[in-house]
Amino acid sequence: MATVAYWLQRQRKPDLQNLASHVGMTQYDNLLKPDLEVALDDYLRRNQTRLQSDPALSSFYKRLESPHKREKSSGTGGGVGATSSAATEEVKKPKQRRQTIKAREDLEPPSESEPQLPLTTTSPTSPRTPFTSTPYSLARQLALPASPTQIADRVEESTTTLKTSFADLYTTSPIPTTLSSLRAKLSTVTSIQLLVLSLEAFGLFRQTVPLKYLTTIPAVPALGLFGPTALKLPDLFALLTSAFWLPFALWLTTSMLLPVTAAWFLNLRSTRDEEGGYDPVTFGVVKGLVAWIVYVRDGLEGESKGVVEGSVPGGSAGMMVGAGISVLGGIYDAVLRK
Repeated sequence: MATVAYWLQRQRKPDLQNLASHVGMTQYDNLLKPDLEVALDDYLRRNQTRLQSDPALSSFYKRLESPHKREKSSGTGGGVGATSSAATEEVKKPKQRRQTIKAREDLEPPSESEPQLPLTTTSPTSPRTPFTSTPYSLARQLALPASPTQIADRVEESTTTLKTSFADLYTTSPIPTTLSSLRAKLSTVTSIQLLVLSLEAFGLFRQTVPLKYLTTIPAVPALGLFGPTALKLPDLFALLTSAFWLPFALWLTTSMLLPVTAAWFLNLRSTRDEEGGYDPVTFGVVKGLVAWIVYVRDGLEGESKGVVEGSVPGGSAGMMVGAGISVLGGIYDAVLRK
């Protein structure tokens, strides 16, 4: 008695149904897997002449024509008659192979070298489509990490590469050189004094040069303007009036001209090798003394004095604090020079 081809036993039931539809076999939907194997084996044997050239069935017919099969067929009498009788007997007794077939199906996975059938099922009434194999090797072609440890290593490697790229970009850019140069220029007593004078001048400018309405900007939510906003710009025509120049001249004289002149003449840092410049300590002392006389002790009367005192941040006390900062900066710079 001929047995079912081992190649059919290793296929899954959906694959066998797809193969049955492919070769033109009908009435196989309600068959169990062992019965379907037997019926399909018999159908393929009986239609060997027509189907043996099909690439999808090459493995089946190669195993059918192996030496073991030939010896078995010759021992039973040889010829087409023996094959037909064996297939008929195989169809009559399908239940004898059910347990063996299921055990082989569970224990032995399909071979990678053999063509696999697609997992889709088709009905007998559906149109016949070319039989193609499913690419089970697609997962092997993808470079997927084997464990979470490898994933963490790759993430860490990518992060390190990104940090290195940003560090190299920052190092080769002119930003470090520019920042170092700016820090060196600001780390002087003169820069500190200019910063204090700039704050006083900005306050005086806002007080003496009023803002003038120019236009109205409509609401622009993208720019943070959720309603109509009035656009105002400094009225530069105020620079042509005495309301600006009288307070500005008073502030310029008391906060810059008198302190700088006194610091240049009374320069305690000047030596034979270092001539010129001014003494920042003298500058701060004279500025504080002048501010105390003019603004605190009311050494000068007039409207301009009130404008300057009201516009400078902190008023007269703010000017005294600025002078004290200049004195401390000069003393600290002198100590470092020693």
